Formats: sequence, structure tokens, C-alpha cells
Amino acid sequence: MKVEWRREPQSRAVLEVELPAEEVSRAVETAGRRLAQRMAIPGFRRGKAPRAILERYVGRDRLMDETVGLLVSDGYARAVKEAGLAPIGRPEIDVRTEQVDEGAPLRFVATVDVAPEVDPGAYRTVRVARAEPVVTDADVEKTIDDLRLRHATLASAGEEAAARGDFVLIEVLEGAPGLSRLPSGKEVLVEIGAGVHPAALEEGLIGLRREEQRTIDLGNETGRITVAAGDVKRRDLPALDETFARQTGAGSVEDLRGALRGRMAGEAAARATEAYEAAVVSGVTDQATVELPRTLVAHEAEHLYADLVDSLGRRGLTLESYLRAAERTEEQVRDDLAATATQRLRTQLVLDEIARRESIAPTEEEIAAEVENLAQSLQQDVARVREWLDDERRRDALVRSLRRRQTIRFLVALASGQETPKEDA
Repeated sequence: MKVEWRREPQSRAVLEVELPAEEVSRAVETAGRRLAQRMAIPGFRRGKAPRAILERYVGRDRLMDETVGLLVSDGYARAVKEAGLAPIGRPEIDVRTEQVDEGAPLRFVATVDVAPEVDPGAYRTVRVARAEPVVTDADVEKTIDDLRLRHATLASAGEEAAARGDFVLIEVLEGAPGLSRLPSGKEVLVEIGAGVHPAALEEGLIGLRREEQRTIDLGNETGRITVAAGDVKRRDLPALDETFARQTGAGSVEDLRGALRGRMAGEAAARATEAYEAAVVSGVTDQATVELPRTLVAHEAEHLYADLVDSLGRRGLTLESYLRAAERTEEQVRDDLAATATQRLRTQLVLDEIARRESIAPTEEEIAAEVENLAQSLQQDVARVREWLDDERRRDALVRSLRRRQTIRFLVALASGQETPKEDA
């Protein structure tokens, strides 16, 4: 067998294969026996009809088609192995021999996506400045204000007009055709500016007073709605004093400020760490070279699409309702998912290549610790999680995830100057 192959853009390989005449002859005999076993030829038991009878019964073209199928399947597998390629997906086969004959060689060309070559570039030289998060007094006071809002009670505004942030208890006197969730006769408490209801409705309630009626134009094709205000309510914030502090679990107002500052500092540090890791990974992948196969991106994008539909279903939503709310088409969503899939695959492949070059791999002790963490997060028994991970693919996925996190920590240490880069071997 002769094999010549070359790489083409987007991680595609083209293999030109020639199978010798003697191999074609053997394949014709094998194809004949297989056809004879499947065919019921009058006057012969299955598999016992002579070759000449079989050809007259099924036709020579049928025999040659069977032969080509055998030769191409086996020849392609051997050619891929000889070339040392890792195919992704099914190949495109083009048989170049016009007249297949057992006395002549068979030539075919196979085009297939292959595992991409990854050049991570000068990842050891990537440096990213890190800004330390700062929690200001204003940040703390803003959080205290939000806390007071959550502890606020609603009190009637009396005869005062409704303003942004107020709550209006309305009765729908005449519903709008395009707003089925607010039919005539329904009572609902609307917070002006909360964004729960159509903006035109919430804005239309500003200035409304108790027992006043108003018709509001909702715009577009939604129509008009007529409502009557039963009451206007306003938040009554608790005073910022020792009583309020104790309600929140703090001993005093200063204790409350201190506790909030500590919690906010921890949350800010976690966000900063996550953002810094993302910036480092982005800096590394942006200068890397990866030619992703189209089939690999399509496969990943399809997984993301299935995950989206599944996630919507768990929340009681359909894809159609999601598209309407987002004002997007299915094609636009699929394009977004393809872009996400491309970036995700680039990142994973670059991290995997760096891990290979740097010999980064989790130890058995680290894997065991990860299993325990997984069991704790799932609130499952460790033994049960280990049993679940007996599936080789699941364990491999866990190890890959752990190795990638370790690689990110390695890159973060380099990018922040915590680790002195060693010379490449």
C-alpha cells in the first residue's frame, strides 16, 4: 500500500492511498463470499453459489461496490495509522479509480479533520498587571443602604402622588390585548422602576394618586390598559441604630460596618482573582496558534445548544419563549454559541499543550482530594462518587479539569512574577 498525505488549513488532512492489485483481487473474493452469504440464489444454499453465478445474479457493479467498501474501510484505517494521524469525525472519500478491476490497483483520496496542532507561543513571557481590590467607606454605606431596603416596611403614602421606587396597588379595569397576564379585574402591586412589568406601564403610574384612574398607552401592538389605584405605598426604612444592627446579627452599628467590610473584601478578592485568572488565560491564548477543525467546533456548539435547551426546560421555559424575550433568532443564538465553542476549545487545547510541555499532572493524592471535594459539593458519599467515577471517561474528564486548573495556577504564577521562568529544554 502506498500512502501520501498532507495537511491543509483548518486542521484537515488529505491522504492519497493506492492499494496494490493483489490486495484488490483478495478483496473481490472476500466481497463475493459475503454477498453469497446474504443472497438467496435459487438452486444453491447460502454461500455456495459459484462466483460466475453470483455475478450474473447480482451484477458485477454490485460485486465491485462491495469490494470498494471493504478496501476503502480497511485501507483508510491503515493509512491513518501509517501517517500517525488522529482523525476527528468521518472522512470524505473520493475513489479515483474509474473502473475497479481485480487485476489493477485501487486509488482513493480521503479528506478528514484531524486533531489540531497547537503552538502555545511564548506563554512563559506573558505578564499581566494585577490591581488589588479596594473596599471604600462608600461601598460599605451603599451595602448598608441596600440592607435597610431589604428590612424596610411598606407604608401608605396617603394622598401623595406615586414616584419612582413607590409601590402602587392597581386594579385592572380594562386589560390590554397584548398583555394577557394582567386581565380585567386583576389586582397587582407594581413597583415603579423595578422592571417586572412593561416599562410603559410602570412609567405610566408615576404621578398617580390613591383612587385615581388612568389609561396608559403601552405602545407597539400591546394596546392600552386602564387601571385604578387602590393605594400608593412607600418604603419606610429602619433607622440605622443599635436596634437595626442587632436585627442583622451585629452587636452595634460599627460591628455591622466591620462585618460587612470583611465580607465585601473577601468577595472582592475572589472576584479579582477570577478576573485576573481570566485575563492571564486570555493573554496566553491570544498569542497562541490553533487551527480548529470545523467539525470539532460544530460538535462543541451543538453540545452548548443542547445544554441551553435543557437549562431552559428545567426552568419551565421553551426555546421559543427565550428567543422572544431576548429578541433574537435561533440562527443568531447558534452563531453566538459557535463563537463561544471556538474560544472554549482554543483555551482547552492551549492549556492541555502547556500542561504536556511543563509535565503538569495531578498526583493520585490530589485526585483523591478532588473526589472528596466533589462529593462534598454534591452532598454525596465519597464511596458513591468513586463508584460513579469508575467509568474511565468520567475519571479522565475529572483529571483533565484538575490538570487545567493546575496549569492556570502555573500561568498565573508566571504572569504575576511569583515564579521565575525556567529555560525551555
